[in-house]
Amino acid sequence: MSTHKLSALVFGTAVLAAVVQMPPAAQSGTAGAIQGSIKSADGAPMEGVIVSARAAGKSFTTSVLTDRQGTYTFPALDGGQYMVWAQAVGFEAGRADLTLASGRAARNFTLAPIKDVSRIVKQMSGVEYLQSLPQATAADRRMVHAYKNNCTGCHTASYTLQNRWDARGWGVLVDLMTVFPSSGVPVPAMRPTPDRPGAPMIAAYRDELAEYLGRARGATELADLKLLPRATGEATQVVITEYDLPRTDGPNHFDDGSDWSMGTPSRFIGRAAHDVWPDADGNIWMADDLVPRRTFAMLEPGTGQVVDYALKGHDGKTIGTHSVVVDHAGGVWATGEGNFVMLNPRTGQLKEFARPAGMRAAVGGTLDVDSKGHPWATSLNGVITVDPATGEYKHYEGPPAPDGLCGAPCGGWGTYGNTVDRDDNIWATNPGLDRLLKIEPRTGRVTAVNLEPLALPEATDVDRQRRRTVRASQNSAPPGHKAPRRIAADPNADTVWVALYTADRIARIDTKTHQVKEYALPTQYASPYALAVDKNGVVWINTMNHDALTKFDPRTERFTEYYLPTRGTEIRHVQVDNRTNPPTIWAPYNRMNKVVRLQFPAAPARQTAGAGR
Repeated sequence: MSTHKLSALVFGTAVLAAVVQMPPAAQSGTAGAIQGSIKSADGAPMEGVIVSARAAGKSFTTSVLTDRQGTYTFPALDGGQYMVWAQAVGFEAGRADLTLASGRAARNFTLAPIKDVSRIVKQMSGVEYLQSLPQATAADRRMVHAYKNNCTGCHTASYTLQNRWDARGWGVLVDLMTVFPSSGVPVPAMRPTPDRPGAPMIAAYRDELAEYLGRARGATELADLKLLPRATGEATQVVITEYDLPRTDGPNHFDDGSDWSMGTPSRFIGRAAHDVWPDADGNIWMADDLVPRRTFAMLEPGTGQVVDYALKGHDGKTIGTHSVVVDHAGGVWATGEGNFVMLNPRTGQLKEFARPAGMRAAVGGTLDVDSKGHPWATSLNGVITVDPATGEYKHYEGPPAPDGLCGAPCGGWGTYGNTVDRDDNIWATNPGLDRLLKIEPRTGRVTAVNLEPLALPEATDVDRQRRRTVRASQNSAPPGHKAPRRIAADPNADTVWVALYTADRIARIDTKTHQVKEYALPTQYASPYALAVDKNGVVWINTMNHDALTKFDPRTERFTEYYLPTRGTEIRHVQVDNRTNPPTIWAPYNRMNKVVRLQFPAAPARQTAGAGR
C-alpha cells in the first residue's frame, strides 16, 4: 500500500442551485421567478418547449418545459441579469435578455418554423438522425442497425451523421473507427494494416456501411425527417440544472451544445466527467478520464465549487479514471494504473492498493462497492476486489466462451459493467458474448446467465454467422446482438437491471432464479448505456444516441423520457440521490464539460392525456 501526493484546485464562485418545492440554495439576491408562454406562428400554444435561463456571471443553466397551455414557470431565482432562450426542433429559437428584480419577470415567445431542411437537420439528436435515414427496405433497415451497432459505441450518431460524404469518404471514416484509438499512431495513418487490423466486427461491415452511408448521407440531404414529438404530460414536470465543469487546461469551448442550431460539437475539448456518484452530504464525485491534471473531481451543488484531485502515476503524469464510487463510510474509490485507489475526503489522504507482483488481472473500468466497504471492478474476463483492511486482492474469472462463439481464438472477451446485489453477490456483463456473470464471493461460484439473440427481422444469415465467428463487443456488434453494457441492482429487491446497448432494451434479472424479462425502450435506436435504481425501485436509464434521461416504473411498466437542454450529451452514467423525495437524478455529459441534475415536484399534477414522452 502506498500513498500518492494529492493536488487539488478549487474553481468557480457560488452557483445558484435550482430547486423544486424547497428553499433555494446559496441565494444572494432578491428571489424571483421568470414565467411566460410560448406559441407557434399560428398562435397555437406549444407544449414541451425547453426554456433555459442563465444569470450573468454564473456557471450554471436552469431549464424548464412548457405545459399543455404553452406556459412555463421557473423556480425561485436570484435577482439579476438573465439570458433566456426557448428551443424546439424545427423552429427558430426565441431569445431575450431581461432583468429579474423582485416578484416575477414575464417573457413570451412566438417561435417561427424553420423552412431550410439543412438547418433543421443540424438541430436533431442522434435518434432523429438514425430514424431519418432511408430504411424503406429490409436491407436498408439492416444497415441502420449495422451502423448504430458499430459506429456509435463511442460517440452519438449525430456527431458523424450531421456531415455528408460520398462512399469513399465514409469508407475512410469507417477505417478510422476500426483502429481508433491506436496509441502512438498519427491520425492520418490510422487505417487497418496487417499488423494492426483493428476491430474485426467493424471491418466486416466496412464496405456495406460505406455504400449505404454514401447513399444516405452523400450528395442529397435527408428527405424524410423523423422528428420526435415534444415532451408532454409528466415529462414536462421537471427542473433541470446543468453545471459547467471548468477545465484545467483552459477555458471551456464556446460551443457547449446549448445552441441546437450549431449541431453536435467535437468532444476534443469537451470530454470530461465519465461517471458521477453522490455522497451522504450531497456532494457529487466525478470520474474523469481525459482532462489534464484531473483524476476525479467533486462538485458541491449548494455553492457550485468544483474541487479537482490529481493522482500522479509512476511516470509523473496525471492518471485518468473511468469510474468512481463512494462507500458507506464516505471513502471515494477510483482506479489508477490497474490498482484501486481510495480518497478519505475528511483527511485528504489518497491511498493506492498495489496488486501483488505478477498478478495479471488488473482493476478495470466500472466500479461498485459491497456492504462491507470492499470495492469491485471489472477485470479481464471477470471481476476483481480488494480488502481495504489487508490489501489482499481477489480475482474471479468467468467461464470460457461457448464453443464456436466469438471466433477462434476468442482471447479475452471482456467485462464492462458490474454491480453488487443486496446479498453481496457481484454481477458483471460480457457484452461480446451476450451474457451476464453472477459471482458469489462466499463460495467462489461463478455462473453465466446467457441472453437469447434479438429476434430482428432484418438480420441475415451473414449477421448470424458473424455473431458466431467474429468477436463482438459493446462498441461493435452485428444486427441481432444485445451487448449488455452496464448493470445496476435494486437495493430493496432480488433484482438487477441491465442496459442492452445494441438492442434498445433493458432487462430485469431475478437474482435467485436468473429469470430474464426484457422491455423495449420507447424510442428506437436510443442505445441504453447505463442505469440506476432508486429507493422506490424506479429505474433510470441514460442513452448514447438520445439526449434524454429515461424513467421506467416496473410497477406500471411505463417509460417517461425527460428531454435535456443540450445536444450531443453522450451520457455514459446515471446515479440517484435518495436523500430527497422524489429522488434527485444526476448524470455527466461526457462530451460537454457539464453535469446535469433533474429535480421533480413532490406531487406532480396528474394529466389525463399525453403519453409522457
